[in-house]
Amino acid sequence: MEALLVGKKRPTVAIVGCGTVGTAIGVLLRNAGYRISGVATSNPETACRAAKVTGTVGVSNHPWEITRGVNVVFVTTPDDLIESICMNISKHGGFEKNTVVIHCSGALSSDILSSAKEYGAVVATLHPLQSFASVDQAMSLVPGSFCAIEGDRNALPIVRQIVEDLGGILLEITAEKKALYHAAAVAASNYLVTLIHLALELNEAAGLHTDTSFSALLPLIRGTLSNIGAKGVTGALTGPIARGDTVTVQAHLGAMEKDAPHLIPLYRCLGLYTVDLAKAKGTLSKPAGEKLVSLLGPQEGA
Repeated sequence: MEALLVGKKRPTVAIVGCGTVGTAIGVLLRNAGYRISGVATSNPETACRAAKVTGTVGVSNHPWEITRGVNVVFVTTPDDLIESICMNISKHGGFEKNTVVIHCSGALSSDILSSAKEYGAVVATLHPLQSFASVDQAMSLVPGSFCAIEGDRNALPIVRQIVEDLGGILLEITAEKKALYHAAAVAASNYLVTLIHLALELNEAAGLHTDTSFSALLPLIRGTLSNIGAKGVTGALTGPIARGDTVTVQAHLGAMEKDAPHLIPLYRCLGLYTVDLAKAKGTLSKPAGEKLVSLLGPQEGA
């Protein structure tokens, strides 16, 4: 296969795994002028649906049948299947010299595609830093979102071009730091959900119905995110720990001891982290900080 060209010429693309991300990328690339040569998945109904929206007639449950001879192969299966599927395609001669093989996992690096390199392919990852609930939502959110990439030097030019054509914003990382990058994404997205659930549980213990509690908290959540955007993370910190109010923190712990004791360990952990943030902001005196650490840290006999 001749080397890929970056510019006006758009490569041919095969998509292995027709879930939300794979299907959305296929549609967006088709709209950007790429030819989707084929799609493959174990579910015939899903494959046919993906083929229809991406404009391809190539459909198979044997991925190597639709990857042979194409320029770019996206492996957009669940993370725990990427490596074995890549090996299976390699074993059946599904990759050629200069084929660019890309997976979209946030946590895994391009190293798990090493079997493709044995056949002359080059490998990379492309992870849209976004949360998707549906194909339509993914298609609307990928443009304008950061897309983290890493991989072989010879693969990156075409991956950069793909990100540009998707309307994404480049974020280049290294394979060695991929898991840390993904941990940050999990903290910002999934653990935000966990924190809100913590707040709802505390309000439930206070006698508030969940629907009412969520409606009451949502403006506060939005306001906090707005403040973070305007002032930065440290600058947006407010509340009892930021001002060294040990009396209020003690009241929280006392109330939770009575009505929500199972939430105390998480509250303490978050509080200790917030003490460091308050110190960085410069609003917390050393004596107040020491009192808070004593209050929130491991307790004797606990």
